[in-house]
Amino acid sequence: MSAQRPTVETGRGAAPTGKAVPGAKAVPAVSNRPPKPAAPKAPTEEQGRFGSRFGDLKTSYYDTVAELKKVNWPDRETTKNLTLVVIAVSIVLGILLGGIDYVLQSIFAAVP
Repeated sequence: MSAQRPTVETGRGAAPTGKAVPGAKAVPAVSNRPPKPAAPKAPTEEQGRFGSRFGDLKTSYYDTVAELKKVNWPDRETTKNLTLVVIAVSIVLGILLGGIDYVLQSIFAAVP
């Protein structure tokens, strides 16, 4: 007998009885945890120096692609709003620093 429990038959609005239904298929347990990463393979002597470096580059590429798939990218509206905030802050800081620069140049020009 397998370690998985068969499904339990319930009626509409009825509480589960906890009894196994004959002939029902087992439902695998669902886990919220991500799968474990695979262990890297040891390079064989047939690969040589070039094959090992190419394999490392290939592994790095696949790891990068896997990590980018995990990224929670913002939607278009959020991206637009945050871009506008960055542009506005840049303009305000540019005006502020330009004003400070102008005042300091005026002060140093007046001092002999």
